[in-house]
Formats: sequence, structure tokens, C-alpha cells
Amino acid sequence: KTMGNIFCVMQALEELVRKNALYYDIMCFEWRWTVDKVELANQVSADVVETIKDKIKGLSTDIQRLLSVMAFIPQSVGVPVLKELLMNDEDNSLDENKIASLLKEASEDGMLMWSTESRNYVFSHDRIREASREYVVEEDRDKMLRHMADVLQRLGKGSKMEWCLYTAVDLLNSLPPEKVDVADLIKLNLRVSKIARSRGSPEKENMLLRESLERLQPFKWNNYDQSLEVYNAVIASECNLGNGDSMSTAIDEVLDHAKSLQDKFSAYFAMVQHLRISKDYRTAAHEGVKVLNMYSYNIPLQPTKIDLIREKMKLRLAFKSRSYASLLKLPIIEDPIFELFNQVCWDSLFSGQPRLLMVVAWTAIRRAIEKGVERHLPHMLVALGTLLGKKGNIKAANEIGNVALTVSENFRDNKADYSSTRFANYAGIIFYLQSFRSGVDILHQCYKDLRFVGRFEPALGSQLNYIYAYFAAGYQMGTIFESKLLVVDEFCKSIDKSGFAASFQIHRQFAMNLRQRSDHPTLLNGPAFQQDTAIANMSDQARKMTLRDASIFRLELAFIFNDSECMAEMLETLSGYPFEDQVISRFYIRACFMGLAAFSLAEKNCHAIGNKCLKYFRRMKKLGSTNAPPAYFFIAALKKPTKKAFTTAIDSCREASMPHLEAMARERYAMFLLTRNELELANSHITSAYWLYYDWGAHGKSFSLEREYPFVKAAKRTKAGSHVSSGTATKHTSVNGSVIESGKVVKRKGTFEYNSTLSRRELVKA
Repeated sequence: KTMGNIFCVMQALEELVRKNALYYDIMCFEWRWTVDKVELANQVSADVVETIKDKIKGLSTDIQRLLSVMAFIPQSVGVPVLKELLMNDEDNSLDENKIASLLKEASEDGMLMWSTESRNYVFSHDRIREASREYVVEEDRDKMLRHMADVLQRLGKGSKMEWCLYTAVDLLNSLPPEKVDVADLIKLNLRVSKIARSRGSPEKENMLLRESLERLQPFKWNNYDQSLEVYNAVIASECNLGNGDSMSTAIDEVLDHAKSLQDKFSAYFAMVQHLRISKDYRTAAHEGVKVLNMYSYNIPLQPTKIDLIREKMKLRLAFKSRSYASLLKLPIIEDPIFELFNQVCWDSLFSGQPRLLMVVAWTAIRRAIEKGVERHLPHMLVALGTLLGKKGNIKAANEIGNVALTVSENFRDNKADYSSTRFANYAGIIFYLQSFRSGVDILHQCYKDLRFVGRFEPALGSQLNYIYAYFAAGYQMGTIFESKLLVVDEFCKSIDKSGFAASFQIHRQFAMNLRQRSDHPTLLNGPAFQQDTAIANMSDQARKMTLRDASIFRLELAFIFNDSECMAEMLETLSGYPFEDQVISRFYIRACFMGLAAFSLAEKNCHAIGNKCLKYFRRMKKLGSTNAPPAYFFIAALKKPTKKAFTTAIDSCREASMPHLEAMARERYAMFLLTRNELELANSHITSAYWLYYDWGAHGKSFSLEREYPFVKAAKRTKAGSHVSSGTATKHTSVNGSVIESGKVVKRKGTFEYNSTLSRRELVKA
């Protein structure tokens, strides 16, 4: 009957002892039976829960009450809370000392155990909890649960006691309708569902809202305001989880019974949002405009140039010669229509409808000037700024982006909106002029905040931009970084986001190709990502985007490992895509290595691509971008290689803290010097490049340099800061402790070595 389960065996033995079927003979020091095998079969129940219930019968009434109450609390609780829960109209004599004594006694009886983690008593086994629940008769149980729910609602104040509200609503939801006040229970479900949403638990929110909807059915729309609130909350929750059928049913209910356009707004908005979730951005934008036009706007679905000029003039009149910074002085308001304005702007951006985006955005800004700033306005401004940036108006985009960041500070408490605005701003605007390093940590924090509040798609978008900025900045890679990518990849799979998963797999394979030795380092064909297999089953659009991302990183690998054939192939592939991207860091990597690869190849037809990239970075440099100079000077050095061009490129990479580009520039400079027979200076830069690659995490490239230039195996690190002063004198520490300065060997008494334990360079005396 016990099936060898040790817990069941122990309970069976205790039951046999209680029934005197088994006793311990202290004379013979062994257990003895008092019944035969036939009687023994009837002494023990086949159900261990029934066995435990028999054991509970033998305990005191107070312990029985204690176990019954604890059984309905999903987590461990302290003595003060138990005192409140055990107190009732019939008997309130149990003080804290008495309860502590009962807990200890129950522990001695094997029902409870002390948890060092929670510092409270907990059930020794789930079966004991189950038996304690079933021990209470139904009538007494319902009364007890109502009392417990009332007490827990009273105690559920403050973030640390929110669990009381979760438990209270679950207890009341388990009761039949005739045993509760349905209207009050619906209010409690709505209240706790909002807490669940704010705590990043959309599934719990949805479960509570569905419970509210079920309780509402017998008398729906009798209480109009409460019914509308429940249905609107259900629509938003189902839309967020992608449950289209349930959402459509709730939408139809609202549209059939709502009394005004304002009451129907949530239903209309959810219809638009559902189209967006299905990636039908163009239709979503048009349907959104139709809803906006219900509010007496006259926004054309396909604006002409004349429409654009007219709306621009209206905006100028509204601003009254003021700048976008004047939005900072506007009052804060609640206006749900701004969420739809925001949605339509982003759908227009994603579907390639720039005129529609500008008309809708300018209309929303005029409404803000008239009424005030709402929490979705900053995110909408970012959409407008991103579009202006793509069109080349970087100055205006940067102005709008800075205003959006400042305005969003008013809504910092709303993590979803605040983090979405910051993420989109850095991804599509701020990185035009500011360094990638300035936004890496911010993007990662946005990912964590958005994931916490259940906004998974923008969270993954933020993490994707974090990775691109990480690569563009030249931060150190390695196994820890690869593990982070693996964790995000697994998360993408768990929520069925295969497109995001493919991107993170590409990144991890890229990092692995740089770190490991490989005969074919430019192929993305390894344990993290196998390109041909991965794209075979994708849709046309997904395959196109994945091929673009894979080609960008294969091009970078080809340049690093000097694979001319792969560079030419990847240049041809990437040339088929528009020379723009709203993800600035991704476009930076793409344009940088397209330019570098183009001038590394002998084919003159590639030089047109290189000149295009060079022109882009020249313009960005003039606008004040901190990221542009390293790429610009490096590409220029490959186009017209001279000592001055290379030293300028190396110094620019160093000043921008881009060690990966500095390593590549030094290696290419060394190759140039070798053609001029300047061996010592070339070897100096090769060695510097070797250590820069190694520190970046490109150990595979370092091994490649060891094979090509065996002398680097014995070379020691340079003194901190010396190897980067390439504009004046290049220094490198040789094996015997001498220093090469501009081709001259100068002896010294000590050398600098790298201490891997302390992660710093130290002076070693000769």
C-alpha cells in the first residue's frame, strides 16, 4: 500500500501503533505484531491522506484548528498573523504564547517542521496540508474561509503584506456564489488583478479577471459601471496575452452594451492593438486613424504633400514660435486617447508610412498643447524623432528625443511607459550623437523593468538593442556574456518568440566564433546557431530579417579574419537592403564593416559601397557623433593608406574606448607597414593588436595571430597607455625588457606585466 514511499511508510507505521496493531517490545528490542496478516490489511488505509486525518483526530482541538487555518494559507506565516486568523466570535483566548506552544507541539507530532529559510513553521509534507484541509467539514470550512478572508483583507496593507490580498481573493473565489457578496468579490478581484499586473504577473491578472467575469454573468450590465470596468480589464488582459478569441468575445459585449464613444474606446483600442500583435502594422495604423476620426479629427489615411504642409502650419501656429522644449511646461493630465495616438504613430513607422506618422504625431502634439501632457506622449515623440533621424534630420530628432526623455521623468513610477520610452529613445535617437557605452546599462535595466511588468516584447527589443550597443562599443566578451545570451534565448523560446530567439542565437554564435579556434570562423554554423537550418522553416519576412542580421556579423568576422571571399559575398547580400535602420547600433556595425570590407577588397565596384559608408560617417562626425570618428577615420585609412591616416584612426578608436576597432586598425596598420619593410614598428602594432583582441574576448583571433606571427607568443604586455600613443611614438615591451620607440630600442631596468588575478598591469623589476 505504501509503494515504497518513505513518507507513506512512516504514516502507516504510526497508524498501526495508534491502533495497537504494532508495538515495540522493550524486552526483546524489536517490533511485534498483535494481529495476523488478514487483519493487518484492514488496519491501514490505502490512502495516506485518510491515514493522516485519523492522526489529526487524535490531536487537541486547538491544534486541529491551527492546522486547518494554516492549510489554507499558501505560504508560511508568523505567530502574530496566526493569532488574528484563529480569533473568532466563539473563542478568542489563544494568545501568542499559546499559539507558539501549539506550533511546537504540532512539530513534535510530525505535522509541522521549522523552516530556517522563512523562520516559521511549515507543513512537513504536502499530504499533511491536504489532509488538514479535508479534515474541516464543508459548512465549517466556508465560515472559516470567510473569516480568514476578512482578516487577511484587513492585514493586507503595504507591499510586504500584499500576499494577504492574494490569499483572501483566492479563498473567496473558492466559495459558492450564495456564500459571498458577489459585488464586493468582483471589486476585490479587480483590485488584486491591478496589483498582479504591476508586479509583472499577467497570468495571475488574467485568472482573477476571468473569475470576475464568471461571477458577473448572472447579472451582467445590471451594474453598468462595474460591468464596463470588468469587460475593459478583461479585454486589455486577453490582448496582452494574445488570446484573440476571448478578447473578441469581450469586445463584442462592450460594443453591444456601451452607451458612449468614450465607453467603447477600450474595445476599439484593443482591436487596433490586436492587429499590431499579429504584425499587420499597416492595417492597424489605418484602423487606429478611423477610431481617431470618430473624435472629430479629419486625418487622411494616405496624406499628400499638401496635407503635410497644412498640418505643419497648424503645428507652428500652436507652438507660437516656441520650440519642443515648451512641452516641458505643460500640465500633466489623464487622456486615454493619447495611447491610441502613440500606437498609430509606431504602427505607421513600422509599416513605412512616414507622412501618416507625422500628421498623427503633429495632431497629438497640438492636442497636448491645448490640454496638457499625458503619459504616452513621450513615447509618441520618440516615434516622431526616430522617423526624423531615419530621414537624416539628426538635429531635430535629437531635440525631440531629449524633450521626450525629460517629459518621461514625470511618469517614472509607471515602469512600463517610462522604460519603453527610454529604450526606444536610446535605440532610435540618442545613439546618433552619444556614445554606445552611455546607454548600455540603461538598455539592460529597461529590459529587466519591462520583463518584470510583463511587457515581454518591448523587453526583448530592449535587450536586443543592449546587445547591439554592447558589440558596437567593444565591451569584453567571454563565456559569462555567452551564458547571458543563452538565458535570454531560453526565455524567448518559453514565450514563443522565435524571431527574437534567432537574433540572440546569432549573437552567441558570433561571440563563440571569436572566442574559439575554428577552421571556418566566418560561418555561423555551430552549437548556438546553424544558419541554413534556422532559416529554412521561417516565413519570407522573418527569413529576410534573420539573413540580414546573420550577414552583418558574418561580414565583421570576415573582416577580422581577413576572408576576402566571405567579405565580397556578405557585401553583395547586405547591399540588397535599404541603407537605413531605426536601430542605430545595428546600423553602425553594418555601415562600419561594409565600409571597411569594401576598401579591403581589390574590386573597384565595391568602392562605391565604401564611399557611401564613408559619406555617412563623415556627416555624423560633423554633427558631433562620438561614435562616428573611429569608423570614419578607419575607413578613410583603408581607402588611402598612409602612416598619418592609420595613426589618426588608432588614436580615434582609443579615445572613443573602442578596443575592438583599435585592434583591427593596429593589425591593418601593421600589414601596411610590412609592405614598406618597417618590421619593428609593424611587429609592435601586431603585438598590441594581439593583446587587444585577447582582452576583447576574441581568443580565436589571437590564436590566429600566433600562427601567423609566432613572436607574439613570447611578447609581454605593454605599459598601460603606452601602446596607444601611436600618433607620436609607438612603444612595445620586448621579451628582454627593452622598449621599441619609433623603431629605436631603448634598454630599461623593468617591465610591465599583466596580473590576471588583480586585473591590472604591474611593474616587474628586472
